Amino acid sequence: PIPLWWTSDFINGSQGDCWKPSVGGEKWVVGEFNCSCVGISKCLAAYCKSDTPNVSWKDIPAGEAADATIYGNIVGKEAAKMLGV
Repeated sequence: PIPLWWTSDFINGSQGDCWKPSVGGEKWVVGEFNCSCVGISKCLAAYCKSDTPNVSWKDIPAGEAADATIYGNIVGKEAAKMLGV
């Protein structure tokens, strides 16, 4: 099966000599695609680290949690379709 969630890292290529954008423009290129260890940046407030070992979903600001819920629901619906449920 194809992974449901993909991310890509973009690099601003207009800083180097490889790509010359139009005057005042930017040229962004994909540095990598990733389908493993993908996180939802809206949930970073709930990321447990040594200095924040007890954080949880409750620590995510309401607006960020709402956005993460939208993203999660989209992926969940697609997963359910793939599984036939």
